[in-house]
Amino acid sequence: MLFLFLPITKGTWKQALAGVHELQQQTLQVSDPGPDLRASTGVHFFLFYALPANTRPPIHVTSFQTEQNKDLLVVQAIYDADFAPYIGSFVQQPEIAKGLNLIVKLLDESNIPGIDPDGPNSANFIKKNGGVVANPDAFNCLLMKYNFANPVVPGVAYVDPKAIKNPIFGATFPGLTVGKILQYYPNANQLWPSPPATNVVFGKSVQPQCNP
Repeated sequence: MLFLFLPITKGTWKQALAGVHELQQQTLQVSDPGPDLRASTGVHFFLFYALPANTRPPIHVTSFQTEQNKDLLVVQAIYDADFAPYIGSFVQQPEIAKGLNLIVKLLDESNIPGIDPDGPNSANFIKKNGGVVANPDAFNCLLMKYNFANPVVPGVAYVDPKAIKNPIFGATFPGLTVGKILQYYPNANQLWPSPPATNVVFGKSVQPQCNP
């Protein structure tokens, strides 16, 4: 799982959300030349959340807070296979790489304690040296600077209490990957059509009424 808290330039949070939405659409369509890598590195779930600079979320938890004078982009993704191939499959697709370069362009790493804004794994370095395609390792390390989760912890159905480690990543169907669904299930292409279906309607939930 990835759980990224990315500091981005003040005033760009809407541009960032638009960029990651387009990135997700490109990921689903896989219109670029080359093999379709979704079966080995499929994403089960993703979430994007943005917070304008100098604001707080409507919950009393300090994790979701912006650096001074910076917007915040939160990204969560649950994926199959190893982390490096998962990220690598995005970088290999030119249209997807464009979206990743946009996110790198919007990052603002200045004046953050412990962060070198011009270091070898910085957004500035990647921008000046050919983007994410030319610097896949630097891009991976850039993400890890802002990742709250552990990208290599596999999901499990049960954890022995004597062996608990932080974090615990639970999986309802451990071992059931996107690749297995596409490979073995009848009519699996209907589960993940390409281009993606646009007429799917999800049921709406009711907001619980809570006392202040």
